[in-house]
Amino acid sequence: MACVNHPLLTIRAALKRRYAHEMAEVLEKWQLTSMEADVLLFLANNPGCDTASDMVTLCQLTKSHVSKAVDHLTEQGYITQQRDQSNRRKVHLLLTDAAKPVVKAGQAAQKRFLDVLTCGLTDKDKETTCRVLEIMIENAVRED
Repeated sequence: MACVNHPLLTIRAALKRRYAHEMAEVLEKWQLTSMEADVLLFLANNPGCDTASDMVTLCQLTKSHVSKAVDHLTEQGYITQQRDQSNRRKVHLLLTDAAKPVVKAGQAAQKRFLDVLTCGLTDKDKETTCRVLEIMIENAVRED
């Protein structure tokens, strides 16, 4: 049996493990699922993208998982849902004050995650890496 030796074939699992490690304390402290934390952080980190549809499209998340997370976060008081005045089918998701400490801790965990990944890289290396990854993501989501 041949070993998987290309970094692109193994990076997903490594990134997922490290991100989970950095987020573990946040999830435990606030009793959140990773999807719920993802929803809160998406809303905080992406002003103007405030619908479940935005999350599904931009992050390639499953509609049912986002919906379940949104319902629970609404029940917990971390987000409110507001119907769009011009399109009653569109619902905007807004973070509440109760979400602020969770978001702050989550963003700190994300920063630690990025710091670990970019340790030893110059600013130019980081810039190049971002550019290359953006192209690779575009290639990956492009429908041929």
